[in-house]
Amino acid sequence: MALIVVALGLPLAHLSHDRLRTPRVDTTSEGWQHRLDALARARVFFGDPPAVDSLDLARNVRADAPFEPGASLECHYEPDETSGTTPKFDCRLPSGGVIKVKYGINREIPGEAAATHLLAAMGFGADYVSVAERVRCYGCPRSPYRSRQIAEWFFVAGVLDRFLDYGRYADFARPAVERKLEWRAVEVDEAEGFGWYELSRVDASRGGAGRAELDAFRLMAVFLAHWDNKATNQRIVCIGERGEDGPEPCASPLLMIQDAGGTFGPRKVDHQGWAGAPIWRDAEGCAVSMATLPHEGATFPDAEISEEGRRLLADRLGALTSDQITALFRSSNFPDARTGRPGAADVSPWVETFQRKVGEIASRRCAPAR
Repeated sequence: MALIVVALGLPLAHLSHDRLRTPRVDTTSEGWQHRLDALARARVFFGDPPAVDSLDLARNVRADAPFEPGASLECHYEPDETSGTTPKFDCRLPSGGVIKVKYGINREIPGEAAATHLLAAMGFGADYVSVAERVRCYGCPRSPYRSRQIAEWFFVAGVLDRFLDYGRYADFARPAVERKLEWRAVEVDEAEGFGWYELSRVDASRGGAGRAELDAFRLMAVFLAHWDNKATNQRIVCIGERGEDGPEPCASPLLMIQDAGGTFGPRKVDHQGWAGAPIWRDAEGCAVSMATLPHEGATFPDAEISEEGRRLLADRLGALTSDQITALFRSSNFPDARTGRPGAADVSPWVETFQRKVGEIASRRCAPAR
């Protein structure tokens, strides 16, 4: 009986520890002041936005993308502490780079691939995420996420790692493969990322993004229905800087969405939900809100979009052709809009909803920025 109590109690204790622990941060520290300074000077657009009419949205538009969509990759399992609820694992490529592989029947996979391609195409910061044809992982257990998660519940993950066999492999079909932008992130103690309410700290007079750019960024989040916008799903990166994440001063800060799996919903990749999620809060005016989405907006407060911000995003989204949008959804393995089955033969309902939402942005007229 005692063994049964221990067996049941260990995972429950582990889960309670994870859920009840409050991130620690000293807001009086020098590191926190560096973070506030980075927020004030942060941009939201990365470099010169690419010419929209030349883009292939089947791939990440950055010239230095580390892998091609639809590729078959081989890598070696890198065991690490599990997080979240999505089955995933880290894997090291022969080149030495580490990728994150999300696998299984999982609607984060198409959502994150399409959202990151679109964010990059619009000129925002984005990690590299594409749907691979196959990933062959040497050393992987058949279910790497679940097996390690259970081992963590019983505090024996280190034991499991000693029995990994790198002479064997497991194949994963049509997973999302992610490689982060390799610039260091601004983190202080256990505080990571930023909340959308903190956009009010960005100061154009100090070199930060202007009102139009910030409004375009907010509007892009609403377009994607980025409802799962807790701070850790965004990131403050230092453009061009390599090294460990931490609280050091940041020369050229950039705000970006780093986890876009909960998009094209609400929840995750749901055509009916996305089609019914409005761009504007009201029938008239230019207020945007996520209050009706899961978590009641989370870190995203209601905001009034300026005419300059509306037009900035509308012009770029509106320049995309039906063929480009079709390539975006098809390469990301979007599900059938009616049945939800992965790998839709016909993605035209998604394309039509995309274009209707662009029309909602393009047809509205807002007050100019003050």
